[in-house]
Amino acid sequence: MEWLIILLIYAAFIYGIYKLAKSKNREPAGWILASIIISPLIIIIILAIMQKLPGKKKSNAKKRKKISKRKKK
Repeated sequence: MEWLIILLIYAAFIYGIYKLAKSKNREPAGWILASIIISPLIIIIILAIMQKLPGKKKSNAKKRKKISKRKKK
């Protein structure tokens, strides 16, 4: 029973690392792998300190224009 609790807590840490890395525009898979090798707590601290990388801005207006052009044809 204790192993199940430990696994659930570890899974929660990994999910938190995934969300934190994604929010900072970092590669989540690499950070999850690093947390498995090192320690999830250390990786969370490192990610929390790091600045957010400039990411690709998703423009819904461009998508709408493409869709409207397709419908007109």
